[in-house]
Amino acid sequence: MRTRVIELADGQDRAGAGNLRTMAMVGPRARAEKPRPLPLIALRWRDVHATLAAAREVGVAVVAIDTQRDRVAGSMWIAAKPGMINVGVVGRHGQCDLFLDGDAALSLRHLVLIVEPATDWGGPGGADVRYRLIDLRTGSGFVDEAGRMLEAATALGPAFVMVGRYLLLCFPTGGDEWPLELDAAMAMLPERIYVDERDAEPDRWQRQRRGFAEGTNVEDTSVKPIGASVITAVRGPARARIAAVDGGEAKIGQFELTSRLGHDVIDVGAEALRRGLLLGRYSRCDTAGARSLALERISRVHVLVIEIAGRVWMIDAASTNGIAVGGKTVRVHAVHDGERVDLGGAGVVCWRVDRAV
Repeated sequence: MRTRVIELADGQDRAGAGNLRTMAMVGPRARAEKPRPLPLIALRWRDVHATLAAAREVGVAVVAIDTQRDRVAGSMWIAAKPGMINVGVVGRHGQCDLFLDGDAALSLRHLVLIVEPATDWGGPGGADVRYRLIDLRTGSGFVDEAGRMLEAATALGPAFVMVGRYLLLCFPTGGDEWPLELDAAMAMLPERIYVDERDAEPDRWQRQRRGFAEGTNVEDTSVKPIGASVITAVRGPARARIAAVDGGEAKIGQFELTSRLGHDVIDVGAEALRRGLLLGRYSRCDTAGARSLALERISRVHVLVIEIAGRVWMIDAASTNGIAVGGKTVRVHAVHDGERVDLGGAGVVCWRVDRAV
């Protein structure tokens, strides 16, 4: 069974969309325009439904709508895997799973969607699937339905966010089928409740009502939505320092970086690992200044390292030359103490554990 299904919009061409296409990232707009996803879903529901209908296994489907051109720009479906995370990368680089090349405000590698390991899920629309949206420290992040700019979010149920001019509609799959009829689908759509990490207690989920259903006619229906979709905003990837633990927290391990140019060490604390670290040669990465990774075969943002479910994962962030373990190319890998991971055939990362995560 395929665990990743990608659909590009008509006419899209990944050729030439590599690192040399742009050399600068456009910063965030002065004020993020408040998106209106429900009318856009109503207009494009048949396109959205086609993606959801094709994804019958447990996972997360993402449909990208270009809000300026009022069209579907592409979609991806990421399966939930037993004992493993699964990922999809969004951005303007040709290696990204969801390739969105029409907005210079997007970074080449902008956002990672991580589907957490599969459990005994069930419920309407696969509502119990847990997934994360993590900005790759772009500076512009993504915007939730309340207009807040976020670095990361953990979601249960559907979530709608803006990345540049694109509306990303995230739907868990593998549960009850979504109806083709628009009114019935809108009646089934849960309310999206966006909360901060510090407010993420279940009783507050019921009390806080955020979103922008106000001012639209799409949800004017006598049928109650099923349950609620809770999206928790969390802090994004941590900023570590070479040979130093950020913020003075206790060290739990370290990454040793080796190439023909030299050797560097990053000490890592538990909080930094939980939030995620970026390895690459770009200034926004935690390895910025590491001599060992100053090689062209190492992408500007090459790897996201993050702790999920008690394991340390290395995720290929749509790098040009990939990552490999034991000579085998991998997209996602749970790294073990003392294990060596090859970055693009140019540098080696080794994870050393001081104590358990």
